[in-house]
Amino acid sequence: MLACTLLAATLPPGCIPPSDRTPSDGPRHDGHTARQEQPDAPRVVDYKPGIRIDFRVPQVEIDAEVILRRGQLELFAYAKAPVPKEHETILRLSVSPLHIHEALGLIGLQPGHPMRYFPETDKVQMPTGDPVDVRVRYESQGKTTEVSACAWMMNLETNQPMAPAHWLFTGSRRLEDGRFFANFEGTVVTVVDFDSALLALPGPHSPSDDQLWLGANTQVIPPTGTKAVLILRPASPATRKEKRGQGKKGSG
Repeated sequence: MLACTLLAATLPPGCIPPSDRTPSDGPRHDGHTARQEQPDAPRVVDYKPGIRIDFRVPQVEIDAEVILRRGQLELFAYAKAPVPKEHETILRLSVSPLHIHEALGLIGLQPGHPMRYFPETDKVQMPTGDPVDVRVRYESQGKTTEVSACAWMMNLETNQPMAPAHWLFTGSRRLEDGRFFANFEGTVVTVVDFDSALLALPGPHSPSDDQLWLGANTQVIPPTGTKAVLILRPASPATRKEKRGQGKKGSG
């Protein structure tokens, strides 16, 4: 409800998300079936600068830039933040992770929580949240290409591209001073355990340098400086697999 209220304040009059619109399906008195989508229904909405919502899919689209093509990874997508992580991520974003959180809620995704480690009991609470497909779109030689984020990463143990997998909308959390943790660390799409993660892989993936399990798949990543679009959408059944890394518990 909060997310819908936030969107309503940003959309022009008459632009109401499909989930909030009165259903138009069903028989009419003349025996015909009303069309599901009205002519004035919103399709692609500019939610915040650099963030769009395509209600037709639905999906959230975020402007991004390729900043790394080789090396070990802790993230796939990082939003510029006080804690620098440009040396361990493929994509850099110039938007607020909190705004991405809100946009994901507007396409019907429910957040859970990131990996939690409790040192006093040596217990780990696995990450939770709705499953999300992470994809990237870019232009190359006049052609638009869209691929899974997995294709741009290499499993360092098998020396093969990362197997198809989904992420979880873990949703990050609030710090004691009220700050949104992902805004402070920039942890939008992570591949190891961060307790600030907005989106995280299922299962434990240690952030220890000697246990990092993914690297950049240099051969398929376009040149640094390439403008791209990070795409987040509800996961398809084909990618709803738990992809567990080689690592121990950790909290980033």
